[in-house]
Amino acid sequence: MALSEISFLWLHIIPLVPSLMVTTFILYYLLKTRVLRTALNNHVIILMLLFGLVLELTDTIWFIHFFRTGSALSLTHEFCLAWAYIDSSLFASVSLQMSWATIERHIIIFHSNLFATKRKRFFFHYLPLFIVSVWPLIFYFVTLLILPCNLPFDYNRRLCGHYDCINLIEWIAIFDSIAHYMVPSFITLIFSITLFVRVLYHKCQIGQRIDWRNYKKMALQLLSISLIYMVLDAPPTILNVAYLSGLSSDVASDYYNSMLDLSLWIILFTPFACITSLPDLKAKCKNLITFRRRTHAVRPAVIITTRRNPDQITTTARIIH
Repeated sequence: MALSEISFLWLHIIPLVPSLMVTTFILYYLLKTRVLRTALNNHVIILMLLFGLVLELTDTIWFIHFFRTGSALSLTHEFCLAWAYIDSSLFASVSLQMSWATIERHIIIFHSNLFATKRKRFFFHYLPLFIVSVWPLIFYFVTLLILPCNLPFDYNRRLCGHYDCINLIEWIAIFDSIAHYMVPSFITLIFSITLFVRVLYHKCQIGQRIDWRNYKKMALQLLSISLIYMVLDAPPTILNVAYLSGLSSDVASDYYNSMLDLSLWIILFTPFACITSLPDLKAKCKNLITFRRRTHAVRPAVIITTRRNPDQITTTARIIH
């Protein structure tokens, strides 16, 4: 049974504000401290949160308006182009960033020598991260904004129906489906499970050479985010593969369409998976609370009075709270 539009409306409104607050806090926390800002494992998380923040402030709000009214926020061609481009390109970028994060965690934990020099860091860290972040922006700029499309805008459809322009050319539609949705989902699924198995195996090994205290939160952070993708992204992706392989589109069609509409939950809930594994977060929050208590405490004041008499001068001190 498909969910109603009002259900989708509240399912996006309720987590939006907390997600925005947590995203802003994490970005401030990571970018403020130089050690965290320069740590290689945090770069992909920072980019995912930045791209997600843009999606929350634009795409999610626009979808909320669509679920409430049944039409686009602005009935103009320019808005429809922007909506289709932002939704498609940024979401694909985040998916590719996530898939790369699952691969890079294996390198950081088990093959850290690949980041030993600036040259290696460029080829094994910065270049892949740049490609997975920028490639979807270029691809959808060309396919949605440059290539001619004769389909009229439909303001009563999601993204004004402009995403259908990609399906006009069969090979582009197939490439888009495989490269930006299927492959990232399966990479995230496979490498996350593999990381979990490798972590357990090496942790139980006698005489292990890896200091797991340095990698525990790093692995848990990735596995927490991966769980969101496994639950929300993997099932519709598997169904899509089945449809392309010949399964009738009537099979689980309501579930498939509902999961597509809830795809923005991946963006909304990712910050909550990140915040629990931030380094020293508990200590910093404790220090903040302690600092606030100290600033609100009433400090004792020392008042010195001098009493004079003909024989001597007497000085007394009183502590006033």
